[in-house]
Amino acid sequence: MPNYLTRRQGRDGWYFQRRVPPALTKEIGCAMWRRKAGTTLAEAKRNAAVFLQETEQLIQQAQGQQQTDEQKLLSLIPKREEIPDDIDAHDLIQSVTREPTYLDSKGTVNPEYLKLYETAKNVLDGSARPMHTPEQLLTRAALLKDPSQSTAFEWRRYLLKLMEHSGKEYIQEITRDDALAWRAEELGRCQASTVKTRLRFLNGLFGVAEEEGWVQSNPFKDLTKRVKAKPKKKEVVVLDQADQSWQKLPQHHQLLWHILRWSGAHASEVGGLRWEDIDLQEEVIHFKSHETRPLKNSYRVRTVPIHSRLLPILKQEQLDERCEGLIFPWAYSAKRDRWCEAMHWHKIIGVSPKATHDWAATCLRSKDINESVIGRLFGHTPKTQTSVYGAVDLPTMRKALEQLT
Repeated sequence: MPNYLTRRQGRDGWYFQRRVPPALTKEIGCAMWRRKAGTTLAEAKRNAAVFLQETEQLIQQAQGQQQTDEQKLLSLIPKREEIPDDIDAHDLIQSVTREPTYLDSKGTVNPEYLKLYETAKNVLDGSARPMHTPEQLLTRAALLKDPSQSTAFEWRRYLLKLMEHSGKEYIQEITRDDALAWRAEELGRCQASTVKTRLRFLNGLFGVAEEEGWVQSNPFKDLTKRVKAKPKKKEVVVLDQADQSWQKLPQHHQLLWHILRWSGAHASEVGGLRWEDIDLQEEVIHFKSHETRPLKNSYRVRTVPIHSRLLPILKQEQLDERCEGLIFPWAYSAKRDRWCEAMHWHKIIGVSPKATHDWAATCLRSKDINESVIGRLFGHTPKTQTSVYGAVDLPTMRKALEQLT
């Protein structure tokens, strides 16, 4: 999902910018929309939602997209005060469409006309509300919550599945019954823990819709309460077998193993590392977001020391070949936009890539390393108010990481 907010060098505040589709630059008259959205990020996000809607309308007009009759009626909501008092619902319908009132000479009422009549009445009495599509909800949620790429992917995936399952077109049409029916179907074919995760995605999205006044209530609120998922007991992971057999991994996987083994970082983070992220002079690794591998949140952006067991391996790699760009370009799946999937290490060395992260956390805890230090090393989001305050310096992190065995 694109990020429409940016900063401009030498200027205060946040700016909204959106590129005009190349095919429409002549009709619209510019190649990009750019305007100041606000001084603070919160203000900018609110204004960006308005700017996004305005630019979307300009794009639709330039593309010559036709609105449905219902959309035409709802588009009159902002101009309701300008509608003459002697106009009734029938007159309003006739101003936007030629939909017939009756289907035949016998007086069979046209159900489509009845639907338009209800909408027109609501427009006139002020009770009508603009209908919002799934795309609009996804865009608004992205502006307000700034999700990771993987979260945005899951939002879209399950919202579209919900709309397809319910047969509804607009967010306002989703009811509690639709939510319950979708949950029942998911429970019939998935584990309870999986269903709870999917319900949380939808609860978050419809929570945004409720906050924005698009819906009166969140149909997914509290739907996870009655779903009982059995917690999976965490077993202590050891790497003894893997330490003896890592040479069996494919040659291009072996450096990935070493970095995971001695950093404790997530596989997706390490998979997207570039050679310029590794500073051998300062003996640190910089975990930064880039276009192909955005990090999950701001806590994942960090600088961590290089373990003394890993340092000579990295130095040798840079001596052996010219090193630039992505270290592991093969680890990226363009189709799924993910890193380090389906590597099947368990079949070769007895553990998965994730096991190195689990072992690192277990090992450091067994050495009584402070949780704040562990969290900073691994890019964890603070879970307590105390953890938010202060910082962890590099020497402290280096001393802690050297305890990893």
